[in-house]
Amino acid sequence: MSSIRERAREPLSEKTTRVLVIVLFSILVVIAIYPIIWLVINSFKSNVELFTNSMGLPKTLRWANYERAWRFGIARYMVNSVVVTAATTFLVALLSTMAAYALSRFRFRGQGILLYIVLGGLMLAPEVSLIPLFRILVVLRIYNTYFAMILPIMAFGIPFTTFLIRAYMLGLPKDFEEAAVIDGANALGIFRHVIVPLSRPIIASAALLQAMHVWNEFMFSLTFIESDRLKTLPIGIMAFSSTLDTNWPVVIAGLVMTAVPMIVLFLLTQRAFIRGLTAGGVKG
Repeated sequence: MSSIRERAREPLSEKTTRVLVIVLFSILVVIAIYPIIWLVINSFKSNVELFTNSMGLPKTLRWANYERAWRFGIARYMVNSVVVTAATTFLVALLSTMAAYALSRFRFRGQGILLYIVLGGLMLAPEVSLIPLFRILVVLRIYNTYFAMILPIMAFGIPFTTFLIRAYMLGLPKDFEEAAVIDGANALGIFRHVIVPLSRPIIASAALLQAMHVWNEFMFSLTFIESDRLKTLPIGIMAFSSTLDTNWPVVIAGLVMTAVPMIVLFLLTQRAFIRGLTAGGVKG
């Protein structure tokens, strides 16, 4: 009789747990999405509407806010961010994949020390390196150029990306590599035709994480760039808001345009992103 009661209680417990999980995740979704919705709604308002009723809908859709934000320099800042983000993400993904392949598939003297050196980059805070990096960039005469942002961000992005991709590669079966060796493939051929295709999910995940970091990077851009024509979106938005300090809806419209590219990129790559992280977590 007691076993029958326990069986009757189990479905109820599972349903309660499922409802609680759904409610919890629904709350988290609302918390995550609400700021974006608030930005979009208020980007179409006037100053009066924004300050008198920031939670309500606009009476009319003021597309002129977006047009004005675009004319005030958002287009130029966005182009700079795209250039820096694309170049940095590509180079970090390429170099990290090559480093992860060498550290996960080859055995050579000093391999452990080299791995610790790479991972040691995770322990260095970027703030500590500002003054040395500034002097190096001035000596190399690349201060106030795209390279002044790309190279430092690469240096701090490669250690984590290498660690992430290497953990995934350690779990890859070696059967395909052995078959490629039998077919006459060398190390470069195995890397291009076997390792990279098998590692696409984790490479996509690492590239997306790096792209999001570079897109929102503020400190290096503020320190190593002076020219207004080279400023990226975070720095440009700061200057933009100081210019339009009395027209906040236009500033908010600029923020919306800043967020759209990363949101679209994540929506397009979310499946590969999740698959790469979950597979890497299991195999690493």
